[in-house]
Amino acid sequence: MIHRLGWIAFCVLGVAVGGCDSSTGSAGGSGGASGGGGTGGAPRLVVTADWLNQSLTLLDYAKLTDGESDGPSSRLFTIDLSEWEPGPIEVEISPDGTAAVVAVGPAFFDSGVTNTLIGSPEVPPGGTLLIVDLDTGDVTELVTEDVPLGIAISADGALAYTANYGTSDAPGDTLSIIDIAQRRVIQEISLDGRPEQVALSPGGTLGVVNIAGGSGGIHIFETADVEGTLSPLVPTGNDPSDVTFLDDETRVVVANSFSLDVTLVDISDPSAPTVIDSFEMEGGFPYGVTYMPGRDQILAPTGTGSNLVTIDRDADVLIPRLPRMLPGREFPLTAAVDAAETFAFVAHVVDRELSIIDLESGAVRSVSWLAAPGPTYVAVQP
Repeated sequence: MIHRLGWIAFCVLGVAVGGCDSSTGSAGGSGGASGGGGTGGAPRLVVTADWLNQSLTLLDYAKLTDGESDGPSSRLFTIDLSEWEPGPIEVEISPDGTAAVVAVGPAFFDSGVTNTLIGSPEVPPGGTLLIVDLDTGDVTELVTEDVPLGIAISADGALAYTANYGTSDAPGDTLSIIDIAQRRVIQEISLDGRPEQVALSPGGTLGVVNIAGGSGGIHIFETADVEGTLSPLVPTGNDPSDVTFLDDETRVVVANSFSLDVTLVDISDPSAPTVIDSFEMEGGFPYGVTYMPGRDQILAPTGTGSNLVTIDRDADVLIPRLPRMLPGREFPLTAAVDAAETFAFVAHVVDRELSIIDLESGAVRSVSWLAAPGPTYVAVQP
């Protein structure tokens, strides 16, 4: 289903962004949201999945990183997604900066301890997949077999892969492949219970998906034939929650939330991955892992509480530094890093804040602007 948002005119870029107070805005023309990561006069975007606020917020990267601007003055405009409950939980941006792929759903916040940890909000049922055109404001809904959570986009921007975690009432067990240009689901692959996140190798030939259900672990696959090359499940730890490739196609790192550790896996033979090593994390349970190839480091937000751990890599040895305290509290899900690896951004669903971390100086500050729990996820325009 294609849904045209009721956009209202947005301020031209010559007007101070802080003077615009519209809840929605035009993403095209001189006020275009993308234009290739801020080229041609358009601002580079930082996009947040605002979850129970049922919106995406498009923020000005330059204002977020100037060390002074607050949340409202950094906000360019908000995309209303209230038609799709419970709200956007995860977002990724295409390599050309023009499209956002958005998972709508409760993730693991719709019952139990995780719901309690974020303040026991009432989470409406539902979930779907959206593709948002950041130039025109068009929103396309794509119905996947199960409610999606994790998203990975191919380097050429042609395909998106979604790990369909499902809900507490309808657990998911599929991986979907999406044709972004055609706005359609082209394949559904059955997996073990509760796939949570998915990542692609730098060269795009391999993928990895973590399985949170059962004994927990990861599958490796070749993107040319996902179903036919799916590896056996490799156990990595209790509740593997996120995965990332390192700078080649032979190593992946897995964050295991409940066993409080991070695992390094050798995938040089994709059909038979093997665990190299695991180490326990300080600063709470790890959820997300983000690799920075220019620094050869991994960023891992941890909770309870809220910390950011930098993990150095020395060949097959991972060396965590002391945790860096962040302003927010429970469940920082992941760290998004700009292309130059100068700033990282971490969303805090409980405190309704976005942390901005200067990776050179170590300085940390946060901004806030939301009324309901969120943001849950953040993506930086290439």
